[in-house]
Amino acid sequence: MFVDLNSRTRPYYSRRCKRVSSTNIESLPDELLFHILVRLQADYLYDRARLVCRRWYHLIHSHAFVNTHLQHSAYGLLLSDRKGGGYPIFVTATQGRIQTSEFSYKCRIHLWSSCNGLAMEIHYSYGDGYSDHIINPATKQPFVLPSFSFSGGRVVFSRSFGGVASVAASEEYKVASSYIASVPPDSPSLALAILTAGVDNFWRDVRVEHLSILARSLLSEIPLITEGFMHWAKENRTDLLTLDVETEILTVSEVPLPKAYCMTAPKYYLSTGRSLSLLVARENLLWELWAMKPGTREWTKLVADIKLGAQKCRLQQFSGVLEPLGWVKYPEVLALCFKGESRSCACIFYNLDTHEIDSIELRTTRYGYRGLVHKNSLMWETTFRDKNVHENKELKASQSALKMSRCLAIAFSTILIRMKWIDSIELRTACYGLEGAVHKNSLMWLS
Repeated sequence: MFVDLNSRTRPYYSRRCKRVSSTNIESLPDELLFHILVRLQADYLYDRARLVCRRWYHLIHSHAFVNTHLQHSAYGLLLSDRKGGGYPIFVTATQGRIQTSEFSYKCRIHLWSSCNGLAMEIHYSYGDGYSDHIINPATKQPFVLPSFSFSGGRVVFSRSFGGVASVAASEEYKVASSYIASVPPDSPSLALAILTAGVDNFWRDVRVEHLSILARSLLSEIPLITEGFMHWAKENRTDLLTLDVETEILTVSEVPLPKAYCMTAPKYYLSTGRSLSLLVARENLLWELWAMKPGTREWTKLVADIKLGAQKCRLQQFSGVLEPLGWVKYPEVLALCFKGESRSCACIFYNLDTHEIDSIELRTTRYGYRGLVHKNSLMWETTFRDKNVHENKELKASQSALKMSRCLAIAFSTILIRMKWIDSIELRTACYGLEGAVHKNSLMWLS
C-alpha cells in the first residue's frame, strides 16, 4: 500500500479539531459569558446554571451579576391566592404572547407586596404566632424580619398590612407595616412602623400626627409598591397616601377626577412598577385609564380606554364579576379576573394595542387571586447584608493592614559568621511573628 508522506490530511484534521475545541463554552471570556447568562431566567440560573461548575457559580452569585440581571428583567405579574398558600404563578408578555410559569416555592400564608423580585409574606406557626418574611420565589431563600416590637416595649393592639420597597441611593430595603396602637388616654388609632431590613432590630414609628383621621384610615389597605414609594388607596376614594421610603415622610395627594364622575363608581389603583395607574369604571366592560407621572406625581388621563364590549360574546362563558387585577406589561397588556362563587377562577389578558384577549383557568377558592407587579430576579437574603458585610470587610482590612504588612515583611535570616554573608527566605505566618528553637531532625518517637 502506498502512503503519501506529504499528504496534508492529518494536519488539516488536527487543525479542525483544535478549532472545534476552541469554541467550547469554557473557552469564552468572563465578559462574554456574563452577557450570555444574564439573559436567562432567574429560576433557571439558580436551579441549574449555577450548578454547572465553580466558575459559573461564583459568576452568578456575584453582586454585579445580580444587579445587572435585575436591570435586564422586565416587569410581570405575580398571581397568588388571596386565601394564602399554593404556588404563585408568574405571568409575562413577550412580543404580544402571554407566558406563564409556576414557581416551585409554596406560599405559607399571604404575599403582601413585591419589590425587585423580593416578596413580603406572613408566616404563622402555633406558639410563635405571626412572623414576617421576605422571600424570593425563584431562589426560595427567606429573610426573617425582627418580631413586631418597639425599643420602648410599647404594646401593639393589632397588626395590619405591610410592604417592602427599595432605596436606590443606598441599595437598602425598607419594610413598613400599619398597626393599631392603644396609647392611654388616647383611643386606638392607625399608625405606621418601619425598619431597614438587615440593619434594624426594632421597628420605629413614622410620623403621622400631621395627617387627618380620614387620611390615616387609608393605612388599613394593602400598600401599592412603586420605585422608592409605598401608596395606600381605597376603591371608593380619590385621596392617596404616599410614603417616601428614603425620607420616611408621609404625604397626601388628590386624584383630579372630573366632578361629573360618581364618587361611588369603582376605582382600581394598580402599580405599573415605576408608578401608579387608575382605572375608573364608566359602565359595564368599560374603564377609563389614568396614569401618574413618576417624578411629579401628576395625574393625566390617557387617550386609550379599556373597552371589552366587543368581546362580550366570548366573555359570556365565564361566570362572576370581571375586575382589573394588574398590569402584565404596562401599558400594553392588562390582566382581569372573574370573581364568583365557583371554585375555578378565570384570568383574562387584554392587549390594548391589538384589542385581543387571552385567558387561562386558575384553580382557587372563592377568594380569588391577588396580582403583584413582580420581577423574576436573583435578589436573595444576602442582599440585606451586602452593605454590612462590605463595611465590615473594609473595617477589618484597615485594622489588619499594618499587621499583615509586618507578616509579609518577616524574613528568617541566617547569619553565617564564617562566610561573612546573610541569606533570607520569605515565610507565611500569622501576624504575631515567629519563634525560634534549637532542634534536631531525628527519628526519635514517643516509644
